[in-house]
Amino acid sequence: MPERKTDSPAGFLRSKAAIVVTALLAVEIAVFYTVPTKEYIPSPPPLEQFATTIGPWAMVRSMPVDAYTQSFLRADDTLMRDYAGPGNVGLFVAFFKSQRGGVTPHSPKVCLPGNGWTPESSRIISVAVPGEAAPIPVNRFVVTHDEDRSLVLYWYQNPRRATANEYLSKIYLIFDALRYHRSDEALIRVIVQMRGAADPGAEEHAIRFIQDLYQPLKRQMWERS
Repeated sequence: MPERKTDSPAGFLRSKAAIVVTALLAVEIAVFYTVPTKEYIPSPPPLEQFATTIGPWAMVRSMPVDAYTQSFLRADDTLMRDYAGPGNVGLFVAFFKSQRGGVTPHSPKVCLPGNGWTPESSRIISVAVPGEAAPIPVNRFVVTHDEDRSLVLYWYQNPRRATANEYLSKIYLIFDALRYHRSDEALIRVIVQMRGAADPGAEEHAIRFIQDLYQPLKRQMWERS
């Protein structure tokens, strides 16, 4: 996980994006509390039980989430590991059993700049994963810190879909709360160090890791929930 700095996220909180997210969260909370239904709260196995070997990838390090990050995330469960295989990748998962109280996944576009990383580029790509009828949308985010450059691929996941756009994720959440009476969701993030401004191998390794990771993680989190 990128080194944490003490920079405040207050700048983002005053931005247009934050205002939009806040408005969507207000709608979500209003829907949750005004619709007379009981929310289903899943109980998947702890993320620490997730496989240490995924295809050609093997875990080389597992790290706890520090108290500062956890107090900001307020996630119900987290996983932070490094895997090695065809390349070296970092995996971070934050799982939220319910978003009824306004606790929701934080976009890496918020927390990484707040930790001292500078955004360089951002777009959404499609990643074909085994077992899915259509490619999943994934955010492709490049950040720099001094001489370091990292490729960050992340998306939001629930039992029914993967979503890259955080605003669209909030809209889906409203409909899911009404139809399925649940609001569980995970933020899944993969980070690969880049060598120089252009490093096609970094993206190749990140995408291959996602392809090997996607179904095992989905089964771990939602097969029994």
